[in-house]
Amino acid sequence: MEFLRDYGNGLVVPKDELTPLERNKLMSEGKEVDRIQCCLDTGETMAPLIGCSLKEYYHSAEKMLELEEYLYETFHGDGAGLSTTLRGMAEAMGAEIAYYDNNIAQLKTPAIKGFKNIDQAKLVDVDKDGRLPIILKGLKMVKEKLGDKVPVSGTVTGPFTIAAMVLGTEWLLMGMLKCPDKIKQLLDVIVENNNRYIQRMIDLEVGIGFADPVSSTSLISVEQYREFSLPYFKKNVDFIKKQGRGCGLHICGTSRGLWEDLNTTGIGLFGLDNVESIEEAKNVLGPHMAIQGNVPPVDVMKMGTPLEVIASAKECIKQGHDCKGGFVLTSGCQMPIGTPEENMHALIDAARIYGRYPIHIE
Repeated sequence: MEFLRDYGNGLVVPKDELTPLERNKLMSEGKEVDRIQCCLDTGETMAPLIGCSLKEYYHSAEKMLELEEYLYETFHGDGAGLSTTLRGMAEAMGAEIAYYDNNIAQLKTPAIKGFKNIDQAKLVDVDKDGRLPIILKGLKMVKEKLGDKVPVSGTVTGPFTIAAMVLGTEWLLMGMLKCPDKIKQLLDVIVENNNRYIQRMIDLEVGIGFADPVSSTSLISVEQYREFSLPYFKKNVDFIKKQGRGCGLHICGTSRGLWEDLNTTGIGLFGLDNVESIEEAKNVLGPHMAIQGNVPPVDVMKMGTPLEVIASAKECIKQGHDCKGGFVLTSGCQMPIGTPEENMHALIDAARIYGRYPIHIE
């Protein structure tokens, strides 16, 4: 067997036997594959790898494609795709976003100032408003360029997180107490906007995922989640399911208190932040969906050594490999700017070493 890398002490990396697309197809058919799937959680934070500023990346479909090509050709992970980013839909609705060369974009001015202006919440034209047309163009280009090699997906932001970017997080939290009906009115508009964008992803025949960090129980209670986030997220999921498609979800921070509710949504995959337990998720979520995670993105992926990445990934595989719904190895959240390439290699190498079927836990 051909080997890719040698980490010393007998730790060698066998070359993949299958391409990511072949692996994904066989797994969907319930057939034997070479190893567990492993994806790099990347995006705009990896723009410096192609000599590009983050500000340039955000506004160029061509740079988005260039980065996805580089990541595939360099690391050969099991997925590619683009995200609206957390503020993309809010910007299309009128929020002002600050862009930087060496940092992720930040909310500068919310789209709506005060509860009395919620009636002015904008229904977007995804082909014209904000950066949505750029991202859709990039997604189409990635699908055309890499779609015969790797599964391609698009990520949209969860309604509750979009509301925080449209109104401002503090105003959203106050509004849940002072004028809940107005907040729900805003969320209904956001659901429709998401569905308009989701329809474009369905038309492109790419996978669909959600990022919804403001729904974390690090910020709101389970009761608030059930009233203000879950029903609106389910409306987006139902829209997808009615068209015969599936989707996944990632929530940053703590989420354990939400898992039983997530089992009712019909999502096919949940991504765990590294503060949560894969073992516990396997038992609670595993009978209903696949789980993915959750090597620490900062302490291990950015600050650790390749061998520390492999050790952390090995523990994730040990805990999650027998999840009934399936398991995907990745980091617990998006990898930060400056994550060493050798650590990104090491994450996928861990899947090649310890995730090779049949998996022997001992």
